[in-house]
Amino acid sequence: MLRRVILCFVTALPLAVFACSAPQASPYTPPPLSDGGGVDGSSNTLDGGSGEGSTTHDGATGSSDGAVSPEAAPPPTTCPETFTLPDNGYTTVQLETDYDSWATAIPMTKASGAWQVTTPVPYGTDVEYKFVADGNWIINPGQPTLELPSNGGTNTNNIVQAITCGRPAAGTLQLVGGNVTTTANSYSFQVQYVPGAADLDTAKTVVTLNGSPVPASAVPYDASTHTFTISVSSGLTAPNKYGYLFQVADTNGSPTTLFVPFWIEATTFQWSDSFMYEVMVDRFLPGGTSKAGPNGPPTDPVGDWKGGDFGGVTQKITAGYFDAMGVNTLWLSSPVLGTKLCEMGDGANVGHCLSGYHSYFPIASGWTYGSENDPLFSGNGITNPIEPHFGVAADLVALVNAAHQHGIRVLTDLVVNHVFADTSPPSGQLAQIAPLSFAHQADLAWFNIPYQSGTNDCGNENLWDTPESTTWNRADCWFDPYLPDLNSTNPSVDDELADHAVWLMEQFNLDGFRVDAVKQVNNALCVDMRAKVNAAISTPLPFYFVGEALGGVVANVMDCVQPNMFNGSMDDPLHNTIVGTILQGDSNAGTDLDNGVVSDEATWTGVTPSALMGHFFGSHDTARAISLANGDDVNDPWTNPPPAQETNPAAFSHLSLAHAFLLTYDSIPVIWMGDEFGQPGAIDPDSRRMMRFGSALSSLEAGTLTNFQKLGKVRAAHPALREGTRTRLWVDASFYAYGRVEGTDTVVTAFNFGTAQASRTMSVTNIALTGTVTDALAGGTATVAGGMLTITLPPLTAAVFTQ
Repeated sequence: MLRRVILCFVTALPLAVFACSAPQASPYTPPPLSDGGGVDGSSNTLDGGSGEGSTTHDGATGSSDGAVSPEAAPPPTTCPETFTLPDNGYTTVQLETDYDSWATAIPMTKASGAWQVTTPVPYGTDVEYKFVADGNWIINPGQPTLELPSNGGTNTNNIVQAITCGRPAAGTLQLVGGNVTTTANSYSFQVQYVPGAADLDTAKTVVTLNGSPVPASAVPYDASTHTFTISVSSGLTAPNKYGYLFQVADTNGSPTTLFVPFWIEATTFQWSDSFMYEVMVDRFLPGGTSKAGPNGPPTDPVGDWKGGDFGGVTQKITAGYFDAMGVNTLWLSSPVLGTKLCEMGDGANVGHCLSGYHSYFPIASGWTYGSENDPLFSGNGITNPIEPHFGVAADLVALVNAAHQHGIRVLTDLVVNHVFADTSPPSGQLAQIAPLSFAHQADLAWFNIPYQSGTNDCGNENLWDTPESTTWNRADCWFDPYLPDLNSTNPSVDDELADHAVWLMEQFNLDGFRVDAVKQVNNALCVDMRAKVNAAISTPLPFYFVGEALGGVVANVMDCVQPNMFNGSMDDPLHNTIVGTILQGDSNAGTDLDNGVVSDEATWTGVTPSALMGHFFGSHDTARAISLANGDDVNDPWTNPPPAQETNPAAFSHLSLAHAFLLTYDSIPVIWMGDEFGQPGAIDPDSRRMMRFGSALSSLEAGTLTNFQKLGKVRAAHPALREGTRTRLWVDASFYAYGRVEGTDTVVTAFNFGTAQASRTMSVTNIALTGTVTDALAGGTATVAGGMLTITLPPLTAAVFTQ
């Protein structure tokens, strides 16, 4: 795919005015992705340890002869584009474009009820245009537009892009039949190359499987039918995901790709089956793959890199840590290269310089196929797009492969709202600017109006939840002056980020993205990203998108949740309900919890009934659940943080109640690492302490983890807890119970929020429950008599009854 780079400079005119250099073609370079060079100086080719070498095809013989990287012929610098405006009784109509800085009015001719003109425009560049009809500026109705900030308001221009003229049409790849034939121990499929203006150049064909090159003999190509055939009937492991990536070029040098992912597993996974575990990679576990150490001064030690890496996560996957909890989805920090600098905190963190260990200060955003040969990146010192503190690309491939072999899906964070750029960083550090910011730093089509303290700071000016219709709002505010805010009303910005997302998915065989700060971007980006990812996946395999919209306004949380956008959002309003009722010991917990649940469900199911929300009570952005349950001061992370370990049994009881609700309620439960046992912590960065395992846990923590593992396993074993309909059975101030039913599977969950033992007798006829049920946590039983079930629970406990 063609990478578009537009170098523009803005002058202060009523309409945005750009003088743009003509783009250059990206040369075709087949994988594997090189980890050599770049900011960390490491060298580790992404070959998955196969030792096969890159697969290249030599005509119909299928022999390997080494990878090549020919230069594609440069495309033309301009293309003829025809502009048409429906007539509305105009006397004269002229076309003006940003191509020549709005300097030339091009006369148009009326014919057959429309005004028309053909004129050259830059190849592959977004060109803005408007019409001057009888002296009035107008836009072309029904055509794509671009909104540009100007003088506190907006200018709306049409936008067009010419990408085909003068260049031979590229070929395409397609999965024959649209799917892969699988059995428990075999799979087969065919991929057909459909030539454009030229045939396939077999010397430029590379096929990889799960990051490792596939021998040419295993992917025979029939030149007469333009078909690759893959058939495997031995050596398979299940569960496992198999991701084939075809990257080819024709004899004109025009490249194309095809991603063929599929799973072989005993039971077909639905995303409603997911139980997600959030890993902040740097704070999880050192595993020996990191290629970079801590920053050191001026970075504050608490906010510096701590050494967690891809290898540490892989170790815990292979050791069965996640299997023991029933976790089947991992959400990882963004693997994309971030800044090496530290930045001064605000709020409670004033006076402390914090590094980018959280992966939200990206500088390699926009990296895609061919970027390794793009001077925009290499000229800014970036030849490796993966964060070296975590490892190299091969280490991430190994992590994902290990997870898939355990039946675990993998999501990574995706940062789309901003990039990092600081020309005058604190404490004498050297400037660092993301290539996208370097290329477009003066371009209001790419970045929202520059940061102005007191005007458009998302937090300081309380713009988090302001409507997009207002001047300065949640979509155009800046998080910080060193995080240039991308203008997601611009289709070129959206395309750049969506192409980057596709590259990440294909290169690392990912199963989904958790997209950061989606309510701070325009919904058009969500549409574009979903469309491009769906188009890149050749099989019916579903890819999960979940957005993050920090704040309590439900309508904003649901901003990008639609069938043509994201599957769901991280449910902040429900988070607030769980914290306020269960964790913090609300005296009316049962009733308040039920009211919050009913309100939340009515809102998001009203937006889209198919929404698969991410439900959570703790995250890297909030104070730790156990410290909230203990009543600690969580707002002073530097001088009065919670203790290294909590010791109050009641706090752990409240945490276990929250666990039980999270894992038996609807949609997708999300647990923040450490909350499975009760890791303490105040607000960021104290909430991000290094993980602890095994003997480092106290007896209270170990017991809490054991109970949590039981909950995870019972959820995995019962479809009612993953897909079942939920029915309220009892609610009062201190007691709450509901049943979930899926087919013949019925599960009843009950909570005693009070400080004394309590019994409740409730009707279960509406869930058709009969016989005796057993508590999967404590082992006690209860029997239905006359359609009634009596449940007796000790104080501050939950029970999960199954048949």
